[in-house]
Amino acid sequence: MLALETRASPGHTPGCVTFVLNDHSMAFTGDALLIRGCGRTDFQQGCAKTLYHSVHEKIFTLPGDCLIYPAHDYHGLTVSTVEEERTLNPRLTLSCEEFVKVMDNLNLPKPQQIDIAVPANMRCGVQTLSS
Repeated sequence: MLALETRASPGHTPGCVTFVLNDHSMAFTGDALLIRGCGRTDFQQGCAKTLYHSVHEKIFTLPGDCLIYPAHDYHGLTVSTVEEERTLNPRLTLSCEEFVKVMDNLNLPKPQQIDIAVPANMRCGVQTLSS
């Protein structure tokens, strides 16, 4: 029987979770762990140090051949493995201190829809229609 285990993986946002198949063959990492990257931590109450520990303690402890499926990818990639990300992820192979410095200095532009998306996320996607 297949089942999913829910692992809290906060950092990108406080509510991020990773879903792990009960045989540890697959993990659905949301925005916490992306392929060769990770979710940004500069808005939605994100925290770089928390994200680093979440990935290292909740995802990188899975078997190396565990398939990683992120929520999205900006380069068309769809799957990686724990071992690939442990060894090749340019941000998460750094020390925690170095990771925090990198994340704190990304200077990414504000997402275009952030003023709509964040309030909707905070209400679990429930939209308030204006009359």
